[in-house]
Formats: sequence, structure tokens, C-alpha cells
Amino acid sequence: MADAAKPPFGGESVNPAAAGTVVSSVPSVSESKVSVAPVQTGIWGLVERFAAYKQRLNLPSPGSWEGLHREAKMTQPTNFMIEGAKFDFTSILSQNFQVMHSFSWGSAQYPPSYQFGSMYAQGKLMMHGQVDDNGGLQARCHYNWMNPVLNPQPAFDPTKPPHEQPPPQAPEGAKQGSTTKVTAHMSGQPGQNMVQIEQDHVGSDYSLTVKAVNPNPISKGPSWALRKGGSALTGVYQIGYLQSILPSLALGGEFMYQRVLPESEESSLTFAMRYAPAPTPVPPPTTLPAGMPSPFPPVDPKAPTQIFTTTFSPSTGLLHSSYWRRLNQRLEVFSELQLLLTKASVMGPGQREGIANVGFKLDTINSTIRGMVDTTGRLAAVLEERIAGGLSFQMSGELDYAKGGGGVGRVGLGFTFEA
Repeated sequence: MADAAKPPFGGESVNPAAAGTVVSSVPSVSESKVSVAPVQTGIWGLVERFAAYKQRLNLPSPGSWEGLHREAKMTQPTNFMIEGAKFDFTSILSQNFQVMHSFSWGSAQYPPSYQFGSMYAQGKLMMHGQVDDNGGLQARCHYNWMNPVLNPQPAFDPTKPPHEQPPPQAPEGAKQGSTTKVTAHMSGQPGQNMVQIEQDHVGSDYSLTVKAVNPNPISKGPSWALRKGGSALTGVYQIGYLQSILPSLALGGEFMYQRVLPESEESSLTFAMRYAPAPTPVPPPTTLPAGMPSPFPPVDPKAPTQIFTTTFSPSTGLLHSSYWRRLNQRLEVFSELQLLLTKASVMGPGQREGIANVGFKLDTINSTIRGMVDTTGRLAAVLEERIAGGLSFQMSGELDYAKGGGGVGRVGLGFTFEA
């Protein structure tokens, strides 16, 4: 048996196991790098596999958070109502610049007013300003960091053949971009001024919206703060996110933090779902003879033909659902439901209230008709007649039977001229 190797300088050899010496189990630096490398490779492998899975699904863009319920809102007549009389004149000075004059009078709620506005759009920038006869100022500025702002396309002209009509615009929710928006409203009345800053990013299969209304990080601190003389963050802050998880389904949520005054603050969370199945072929109007080209505005074949959207806020108990469907090239229908569901608490009894409405939008060659009826007995309708190129006439009416005495109604007339 060979002798054990002797240590240098003539010392005796020592067996660590026999001497009871504890051998350290801490790996060396090289061994640590080797053990971490497989973990990093596994994480990046999962990320790459998830990205490949999303690419195979070919998920569509869900649109922005503000675009929820957009189709139903554009079909409802309540968003196009006129009270009294209104006249709008738009002068297109160039491809990028135009000015507007608006006169309104005869309203039972608002005094007669005049508004002057202008709009400039060039490349990625869009600016719009408006001032009224009382000195109130409204201004908007949009800058798209990814795509240029598209100039308004010419409207559909029924006197031209189909091959000379402008191409159909892509649905708003399908446009990708990252837009910074700044909105300001200045008024001589105290408490009516508002500044809003928003960043809206719409990706290939998701969207992110961040918004701040009247942000102020140096407001006076509340009286109950531990540190006297400090500052507080006031304003309304919102962040919303939508993600397509299936080709026809998108889920998301929005968080809002509201602190208008330093003394009080509150927050809320809203969940959203948007279901848009694959589009079906839109049949032409049945009133057209066989083989005759349709004189109505074209429909994008990739745009959805039916959309179901619902949002729910557990903190406020507000449920908002809408369903929109395009039946053919001329007719769109919608239904909407709003419920307020709150539990009983020390602040008062619970609430169980709701309202539902149904309506339609019908396009003819030279006019558009919108109608709606809700569960409170309110009827509303709007007629827009295109008299000639650049000249249109609007007439709206509303009758509320729930107010008794045969109902209360209002009528509005308007003209729009563009040159």
C-alpha cells in the first residue's frame, strides 16, 4: 500500500475525514454560472414558445379601452341629438387645415352660443382648437409615434360608380399605433378648468391606456397627514389594459385612482370582455335588382359583423353590456343593458336598478336614420339627409312618456355645410 503524500515543509499528512474537519459545500463561481445557465435558458425558451403560440393564433387587435361599446354608441341616436337649432359651416382651406363655425340657439337648457374652431393635421400630428362667445377654450393635440395621422377621406358620393368611391377605412380598433393625447378646457368659471394627458398604445393583440386628469403632485397635504405642511398627489389617474386571448375574445381591466381633493381619495377596478366572432359575408340589400352594383357605402370584409361587450365594476356595482350586429349593407341593430347592483351597508340600503334599450341604424342612398326605445318609455330618432355635396340636413326628436302629462318631448333642426 502506497504511503500517503506528505505535505510540504515536512509536516504530517492529515485526513480531513478522520480529523472531523467540516468541508464547505458552497460551489465555486464557475459552478454557479453553470447552474444558473439552464434556468435562464428555460425562461427564455418559455418566452419564445409563448410568442410562437401567439403568432400561430394570429390574434387580432382588441382596440383601445375607450373603443369599448363604440359600435353601439355610433348606432344610438342619443349621441346625435340636437336641441333647438344648429348650423355648422366648415371651410376646407387646404388638405391639412380647415376652420369651423357653429351657431346654436333655441335650447331650453343652454343659451344661444357661437363657436369658432380650427383643425390642422399633418403626418403624425393633429391639433384642434375651439373657442366660444363666452371665452371658453377647448384644445386637443394628438401625436402618433408609430403611424401618421390619416387625413379625413372624402365621403361616400352616391352619384359616382362603385369603382370611383373611396376605399373603406379600417375599423378603429384594428389600427395599431402609440398616440399621445393632450386635452385642455379653459373657462372663466372657477372649477371648470381641465387638463388631461393620455397615452394610448394599440398593439397587434393588446392595448394599453394610461390617463391623468388634472394631475397635481404638489397639492396641499390633508389635515390628517402625520407630516404637517407636506404635499399630496391629486387628480384622477386611470390605467386600462386589453388582451386578445382568442381570435374572437379579449379580456382586460382598468384601475382608477381618484383624489380630487387632498382630504378624500377612492379607487375602483373595472373588468371588461369583448367578444367578436369571425365576420360573416354581408349580404347586399334585398331591394336591389340582381346584378346591379350597390349604391351604398362599402363595408370592410374583415370588419366584425357582430360584437358583444360587457364591463363590470365590483366597487360601484355598475354593469354595462351592449350587443351590436350588422344585418346587411344598410341595416345595423343594437341592444344595451345597464344595471346598478349595490349591497346594503351602513351608508344606506342596497340598490337594484336597471335600464335597457334597443335601436337601429338604417342607411339609404342619401340619408341615415337612427331610432331607439328604452324601458323607461323614451323614444328617440334622428334623420340625416344629404341634400347635395357638402350640404346635409339633420332633424331629431325625443319623447319621454315616463314624465307624465302625455310625455315631454324635444325637437331639433340642424344644417351642415362644407366647402
